Amino acid sequence: MSPILAIRSKSPMRFRTRRSLRLRPATWMRWLGCLVFALIVIETYSCLSAHPELSLLSIFGSCQKPGVIRPGQYRETYGIQYVPGNPEDDESTLEMEVDVDDMGFVHSKRDERFYLGGTLTLTSTNVFNFPDDPPHPTPSIYDPYPDYNSKKWKKENHGVFRPCLGPRGRDLDRTRFEDMMLVYKGNQIGFPEPRFGSYEAMELDGNVCTDRYSRFGAYGYDEESQEDVTGFTRPPQVPWSDIDWYQLQSLCFERNADRYHPSSLINHSGVRPLSFELRQPPRKTYDSYDVPLPGQKRYHSRSALLIRAWHTMIWTANHREYLRALIMELSLHSGAEYEVFLLIHVKDDDLPIFSDARTMDRLRKSIPPEFRSMALFFNNKLLEAWYPKIAEHSPILQHHQPLEIFSQLYPNFDFYWQLEMDGRHTGHVYHFLDKVISFAKKQPRKYLWERNAYFYTPGTHGPWENFSQLVDESLKEISDNTVWGPIFGTGIRPLGPDPPTTRPADDNYTWGVGEEADMITFLPIFSPKDTSWTFPDMIWNFRYGLDTPRRAAVITMGRYSRRLLDLIHNAQATKGLGLASEMTGASWAMYHGLKAVHVPHPIYADGQWTPDELARIYNRGAPENINGGPDSIWNFDHLYDHIMYRLSYMFTTHTAEDLYRRWLGFRTAENEGGEEGMSCLLLVPPHVLDTNIGVFTVNRNPLRSALLPFDVSSYCQEYREEIWA
Repeated sequence: MSPILAIRSKSPMRFRTRRSLRLRPATWMRWLGCLVFALIVIETYSCLSAHPELSLLSIFGSCQKPGVIRPGQYRETYGIQYVPGNPEDDESTLEMEVDVDDMGFVHSKRDERFYLGGTLTLTSTNVFNFPDDPPHPTPSIYDPYPDYNSKKWKKENHGVFRPCLGPRGRDLDRTRFEDMMLVYKGNQIGFPEPRFGSYEAMELDGNVCTDRYSRFGAYGYDEESQEDVTGFTRPPQVPWSDIDWYQLQSLCFERNADRYHPSSLINHSGVRPLSFELRQPPRKTYDSYDVPLPGQKRYHSRSALLIRAWHTMIWTANHREYLRALIMELSLHSGAEYEVFLLIHVKDDDLPIFSDARTMDRLRKSIPPEFRSMALFFNNKLLEAWYPKIAEHSPILQHHQPLEIFSQLYPNFDFYWQLEMDGRHTGHVYHFLDKVISFAKKQPRKYLWERNAYFYTPGTHGPWENFSQLVDESLKEISDNTVWGPIFGTGIRPLGPDPPTTRPADDNYTWGVGEEADMITFLPIFSPKDTSWTFPDMIWNFRYGLDTPRRAAVITMGRYSRRLLDLIHNAQATKGLGLASEMTGASWAMYHGLKAVHVPHPIYADGQWTPDELARIYNRGAPENINGGPDSIWNFDHLYDHIMYRLSYMFTTHTAEDLYRRWLGFRTAENEGGEEGMSCLLLVPPHVLDTNIGVFTVNRNPLRSALLPFDVSSYCQEYREEIWA
């Protein structure tokens, strides 16, 4: 007998056949039913608890999605390296530069590094190993939002974060590439450092960059094209004309209403255009904002963000993509922490916008359908009706008046941002504004107004802490001449907080730390009284006339608190007190002892000036009055236009448009632009841009038959050819 058969015959157990191992169909169905039930329970819980990351479907789908990167998660050695040297050597070098070229003409040569390189020459990829055919990097989803609904977040905040409905007909998901902005790790090799401001001081992410597709691809950029774009996956198209952004923002707020103070639930005025009359008396909000005690939950603040435009503006694809990005990134993804509006100036005062429905219908139809419901219209007659005691109402001199009226009709916001249509941001807007707010909140009041006046130059001043120490040392002997609390000699009774000490020297840089800023501006705040700036003497009805102290911040884009706007509105409406636009916010903050902060965001200079050279030219005057004298950089004498026009952020600039033009895939006015992939810019806010970007069709880029952003006047063209020759 075979040994195997013998063993089998002795075994008390029989071998089961293969068929006996199979489960019956009923058993399979029971297991399948249990699995389906478990999936339903998990999906339902992830939806009701506002935890989309727990969804198994999301987890499975993430395998097919780009990776997610958060601010600071990818780091490189970046930024200006400040190495303190021998002060005597520094002084001798500086003195030599002053003697040779006090005006900065010698280094007034373009920096070609701005217009070279791209996504194929990033610092995160070893391009030197592939000199002929470098591989294209893969972008990642950029998620700068707080860890909503985490244990720590719930301990500190009221309410629950609930995802909002997006333009694609489903709730937004921050792990899906079609809902989010994408970034590339690293920066273009050799890309210049910012000359003013820094990523480090602001805690901005300076280690990632965007090209035009990763920045605006989720918002409809080039969606009509069928061409493949390396590194970019086209998201599903959206019928944008059927979208109502106002409705989406309102629904988002309703879902997240328990996160905000009950006063935020006040219904909007609902008046389009703005009303002539208040429906109820305005609230007095002169007291300080509530600061939660340790361990106490807080309501999140809400901000209105107003984009200033005009009724004859030509709408382009770039306008629409930028506005969609603002709404998605600031409002919908944050659970209604912001609400975006269009504030449209009807420049023709003869148009009956308050009495003729057909006129308003024509004006609304001039705006793309998706934005019509979020547009508010005003004209100069409205400003005259609200502020009859001031003789001037032109936008250039009273740019805040429409903002003041808005804050009275929409008092359910804590803060009001004002941006202009000729500004852009190549990075994530929520990340930028979040760091702007955080920086301003951390600033102590001691010597704040004096620091505000500087163009912070990290290549000369070193890290922000070192710069603050330099300012402190320069003011020790004249501490009592600095601004400390409300100032006197204005004819205005201050309503802000009093300093905790009589003299600033007695404060240990504690007052103001953790306090929200009532005003945030993106350029320095200076005293225009003794300068030849454009509007230093535009002042109405102040008791002391031109002897009234005042401050100015060029460009009115920034953030204003409700209480600051209430104070300005009350003074203008009841007493007729007025200042030129760029003096209004900063001056009223100073009169009432409120906190105003200039944030040192990165500003680039398209030239070959050294940091010491720029710091010397842009920071003149006594330490307590930088740029407040006859040699101010703000003097409107055009002596330094060859530098001013070459900054990435300024009241007028060619460089911002050149950088943005190159970034959109076009060559600059000087025919610059490389072939090393698409331009990949860091997270910077260029200003001013040509608002007619995208008017003329041209085929300059092999990747896209696109729109030419080019509308520079012949004067500007001749001027640039002259200074760049």
